[in-house]
Amino acid sequence: MQSDMNTKYTLFSLFSASAFCITAQAADAPGALAGYDLPTGDQAKIGFAIAPAFSEKFQELQKEVIGKINSWDEEKRVAYAKDLNLDYVLPYHEELWADQAAYAEYKKEWSNIGMQAAAEVALSVQDAGNGLYRFYAITNVANTGQKAPVSISGLNYDPAKNVWTSSHGELTAKEFKTTDDYIFKAQTGTEWKLEKEDSFAKTVQMLRISKTTDNKATFITYQSVEVSKITGSVLSNQSYTLLFPIKQAKLDIGAPGTR
Repeated sequence: MQSDMNTKYTLFSLFSASAFCITAQAADAPGALAGYDLPTGDQAKIGFAIAPAFSEKFQELQKEVIGKINSWDEEKRVAYAKDLNLDYVLPYHEELWADQAAYAEYKKEWSNIGMQAAAEVALSVQDAGNGLYRFYAITNVANTGQKAPVSISGLNYDPAKNVWTSSHGELTAKEFKTTDDYIFKAQTGTEWKLEKEDSFAKTVQMLRISKTTDNKATFITYQSVEVSKITGSVLSNQSYTLLFPIKQAKLDIGAPGTR
């Protein structure tokens, strides 16, 4: 996504009147997009591309843990990392923490991970014809101030089949559900995914729409990775998470590094 990533915001101001607009009541979005307070038609909402904000204490603890992992031999590192998802807190291992109390302190700091916002993004759900819908999402181009579409605008949604279609094919749905062990805390929603492989490349695309279990915010996450089968090099790699308020809910979010 092209955006002015040099402009940083803390999310304590995300839901102030100057930070976003709530439009007049509009029809709910179709299919599995319903229930997330996504604007439709000529309605629009402004949110942010976000990234996690780590406290200094967490960064110190994480550096110590990573140092221990890197001291292991390759076989042990591979075994530990096999099922890891770095969007979730690291699982306990007796060689990484002195005891359960030390791990509890680590988890406490993980729970205090906050969010920082970069580019503003305007979004709506629009009728694309023939029973299909699409996101109309735009952001600022870095250093120019001009508007440009966000890449999720290139996908089409079919509510009858509950699939998204990209230039690579169909992204199919499954339930998405997390606890507070997830980096952006407990959420529920739907994740659509495509995995495609031919003689030249392997492509993985994922679009996820979820909301916090306290019904305060909607997250839209997109990932697209294409790897050459010939050289093993990454041909393209794009990943971002967008955050939008639900109604005029007030979130208890402070400066980066706080929850």
